[in-house]
Amino acid sequence: MKMRFGLAAAMLVGLLVLSGCEWFWTPGVMTLGFAPLSGASHTTVTVVGQGFGASPVDMAITFDGIEAEIVTWSDTNIVVRIPVLATPTGTRIATVRLLQGGVILGTGTFTVVRGVLFETNRDGNTEIYLMNPDGSQPTNLTNDPDGDYHPVWSPDGTKIAFVSSRDGNAEIYVMGADGNAPTNLTSHADSDRYPVWSPDGSKIAFTTDREGPGVVVMDTEPKIVPIVSNIEIFVMNADGSGQTNLTDDPGWDAYPAWSPDGSKILFQTDRDMTPVVPLAVIPDGMGLEIYAMDADGSDPTCLSWSPDDDIYPTWSPDGSKILFQSARDGNWEIYTMNPDGSGQSRLTDHPDSDTFPAWSPDGTWITFHSDRDGNTEIYRMSAYGSSETRLTTAAEWDWGPSWSPDGSQIVFQSSRDGNVEIYRMNADGSSQTRLTHDPAYDIQPFWGTFGWIPPV
Repeated sequence: MKMRFGLAAAMLVGLLVLSGCEWFWTPGVMTLGFAPLSGASHTTVTVVGQGFGASPVDMAITFDGIEAEIVTWSDTNIVVRIPVLATPTGTRIATVRLLQGGVILGTGTFTVVRGVLFETNRDGNTEIYLMNPDGSQPTNLTNDPDGDYHPVWSPDGTKIAFVSSRDGNAEIYVMGADGNAPTNLTSHADSDRYPVWSPDGSKIAFTTDREGPGVVVMDTEPKIVPIVSNIEIFVMNADGSGQTNLTDDPGWDAYPAWSPDGSKILFQTDRDMTPVVPLAVIPDGMGLEIYAMDADGSDPTCLSWSPDDDIYPTWSPDGSKILFQSARDGNWEIYTMNPDGSGQSRLTDHPDSDTFPAWSPDGTWITFHSDRDGNTEIYRMSAYGSSETRLTTAAEWDWGPSWSPDGSQIVFQSSRDGNVEIYRMNADGSSQTRLTHDPAYDIQPFWGTFGWIPPV
């Protein structure tokens, strides 16, 4: 009898303990289903169950505590718009709850994924669209009669920086991942372009011509003539405050790239081929060079020092290498170097051009463009230049690869079907799938990494 009582007591204590756990089943709390099983913020999902009632009176559906917009409602199916949730790794398993008057009626888990951004003119002008990684639910986020372009995700996936001409010239805007609250951050009479988020999302570096005329060398003598403008790199807080000139040089400074720890910024410049008054001594035959500076603009240091152009620098994800493109060997090739400029190593070696290199999210692979097969195709190689593989084989251009945040897939643009569309493939080039289907152009996809270099 004592053993039975002890066993019953133990079971009762166990049930009381379990009842305090979130996953303990409570009578009347249904398990929610979802169709599809994953989706990006601002796209829609159907919550599947039964006994929801005829109308959403005093009802709410939350994703990790954030209430979702209800689109349609029936007793068995509720269509909601996925709220904006942070996806710093590209995916997030969210707890979804159906509540009435604050009481939980149903619960389930749903995978929120980072969507694919792209530019399109399907609405008559350039707009920024978002779609799920499978191409479903393409949605216009900007909806403005002027051009909106060059969208880039914030590191946590909750915001999008972009460039817009809606105020008469190029300005940098930011909006929520659902397109809400587009805000002009720069608000300047001159053009501001190429926004790049700091790794922690607290700042945005950008290029601008607001600093007025620069100078350029003409002929072989030190003849100085004014040009329309020079380009500088500025930084600002993520809300647009604290705009500061980091480069402050009469030359052309562009394409900032943050180090993974946010302490330094790479950029390319022509300052070593542009004299100022009083005239500087110019190294013979210098081209565009790669510099590094501290994140506050101090200690600018030339890293590449080549007689020909060195451009488009990016840090490896672990900060141990710098990837760049160089013409020092007579045509464009891909190189890496150490953060201090030492150990410059040529990765590609082909008589045709290899351009626009980009790291995979884990730093294992590098994608690049090459026209070695007669037209522009996307290639992949290891971080050391080995295992070169052609990923695309279409007769038309394939361009702008952007890696998924987990590095398993790549989106890109291609004209293989008569006009430019967005495609997706596995990281090894397999399973190439067309995502967009519109007679207008769909270009510049951005998923987890930069896949192209826009003009500044």
